[in-house]
Amino acid sequence: MAHDHDRRDDSPERKHASPVAEETSATGQRVKGKIKEELGDMVDDEETEGKGARENEAGKDRQRKNDAV
Repeated sequence: MAHDHDRRDDSPERKHASPVAEETSATGQRVKGKIKEELGDMVDDEETEGKGARENEAGKDRQRKNDAV
């Protein structure tokens, strides 16, 4: 399975100055992470499952820190 080493997607650091853009991006990070987590579980790939879980949590952290909603 291909691995994307060029970009760290599990970082909980803010990526956008605009609260709305940050909220949208964090939601996308959560969705992407959840999909990876479920896919890893389905194909029994613990690395992908773990990366997905970390991305999902990082997105949740970003949303908690953001004041858009």
